[in-house]
Amino acid sequence: MSTERTTNNDTHAKLRRSMSGLEYMQALMKGEIPQSGMGELLGFRLAEVSEGRAVVIITPGEQHYNGLGIVHGGLAATLIDSALGVAINTMVPTGQAFATLEMKINYVRPIRGDVGELRCVGNVIHVGGRVATAEGRVEDAKGTLYAHGTATCMLFRHRPSNGESK
Repeated sequence: MSTERTTNNDTHAKLRRSMSGLEYMQALMKGEIPQSGMGELLGFRLAEVSEGRAVVIITPGEQHYNGLGIVHGGLAATLIDSALGVAINTMVPTGQAFATLEMKINYVRPIRGDVGELRCVGNVIHVGGRVATAEGRVEDAKGTLYAHGTATCMLFRHRPSNGESK
């Protein structure tokens, strides 16, 4: 692992502890905060963000194919997890974090390499004191549905990392 990536991850964690989820995601979308390692690796881009809603986009390429010559289902699952996580994050206050507890994904058709840009619109269903839920849909530019899913997330307080004060 490179020192630069570790530094970026540390920066992300420190910034998120000092900002609300919505403030953090708006700064990320504007390019004021570098993209996360996973988003960068897969080629995701945060296209829209507002309270309780997020749109994450990707244009699949050959690097996303499985052995059958179609886009691996894990890409759609990760796209849904990311969009739903961003949507939930927009509802989480400063000092609080979340982690995905479970996901349910329904694939309705294969994603082929010539599909063009895909977008996942994530919308929050519920945010409580300890649990949040959201739903999302992966569609192409024509509105064709490829996958949809839901996520349940656990909410918790950020813990200071080593060397940080509480």
